[in-house]
Amino acid sequence: MDFIKELQSFKTIVEEGTFTKAAAKLNYAQSTVTNHIKKLETELEVALFLEGKSNVLTLEGELLKQEVPGLIAQWEQVKEQLHNASSMIDSSIRMGIVQPYDISILPELLHMFAQQYPKVKFEILVGTTMELAKAVKENRIDVALCSLPHEENFVYEELFQEELCCITSIHNPLTINKPADFEGCHFYRFNDDSLAHKKVESYLASCVPSIHWEYVNNISTIPYLIEQTGYCSLVPRSIVDQTHAGIKILANPLANTRMSIGLLSKKSLMHSPSITKEFVFELKKRLL
Repeated sequence: MDFIKELQSFKTIVEEGTFTKAAAKLNYAQSTVTNHIKKLETELEVALFLEGKSNVLTLEGELLKQEVPGLIAQWEQVKEQLHNASSMIDSSIRMGIVQPYDISILPELLHMFAQQYPKVKFEILVGTTMELAKAVKENRIDVALCSLPHEENFVYEELFQEELCCITSIHNPLTINKPADFEGCHFYRFNDDSLAHKKVESYLASCVPSIHWEYVNNISTIPYLIEQTGYCSLVPRSIVDQTHAGIKILANPLANTRMSIGLLSKKSLMHSPSITKEFVFELKKRLL
């Protein structure tokens, strides 16, 4: 802040006896020190040095001489307190997150926050949209990164839409041109309660009644099951991108195969603690 620099220049002039010596000690040009004093006198609306005698203080200058060490010290103390504020915050961040973002985004974000706010406690719940929505409703978490649930009694901020990919094993010769080509296929259904999954899978089931549905409660496991079984499934693109399983993406004949990913809460995040809002802000920066 310029005002503190001006006070520091004034204090150094008093200590060194001249503007020239003060400028040398502060490693400033003498004109900088002179400008500091002019600005200080303008802001305080008083003369600090007798006219024509740059080393002789006025009555007001003598008064400021007594006060300025305390003012500078107080400012340094405030700066130190602000700098150390992060280590004094004793709070908690309670959030839920769907796969695979618990692996692709969360570790780095938690590490950064733990470094900045060592006293903050993290309560992280990894689950399906249905599980996270229930946790939000029961006040076990404050916010969740998930899809849009079928219930409407939430505040939801969509961040982006993710493609639902139809996958099978790389060894499965199956080709898909229309929904009927899934006739008799085994299909892994992720036990989720998001609008997108329910809508697409319901449509597929109505088009192809002969599909054999298999239920799995961990979506990240599905690609590895498919690699071995040759079954099919609809999973978000982020799951496909992060897996090492031997799978391939089939042509998708289904309409509206995109799912919303966003922040789910019981009330607006504007009313959340500032530490939660900062965490959410950093989370969004990594997603958008």
